[in-house]
Amino acid sequence: MKLLINIVRWVARFLGIFLFLFFVWFAIEIGSPDLDMMSNQEVKLFIGNLIMLMGLIVVWKFEFIGCVLLIGGYIFFSLVNYSFWIGPIFPIFMIIGILHLFCWLADVFRIAKKISFSTRLFLK
Repeated sequence: MKLLINIVRWVARFLGIFLFLFFVWFAIEIGSPDLDMMSNQEVKLFIGNLIMLMGLIVVWKFEFIGCVLLIGGYIFFSLVNYSFWIGPIFPIFMIIGILHLFCWLADVFRIAKKISFSTRLFLK
């Protein structure tokens, strides 16, 4: 089970690396946006995208906080864009967030099971 969790975690991390590099490549190619020239909806979409990109970075150190940023950023992005399925690229943020949430929950349950088991041995 631990091997499966590690495989899923590293698949999600590699997807995140490639997605982050994809957005960095576009940012270098296009340049930084001028927030004064953007409409309110475009600014909100930019903020949602920034939240998701920060989630890709944070998830390496703090898995739960990063997956909350990824999932929450995608939901915010979807609500502002009035569509849940936004092209082929943006749903990958949600998939990565769900994979990391699965890994975090599996680790929490594994640790809780270990603590419960050792507590029973200690009390005997």
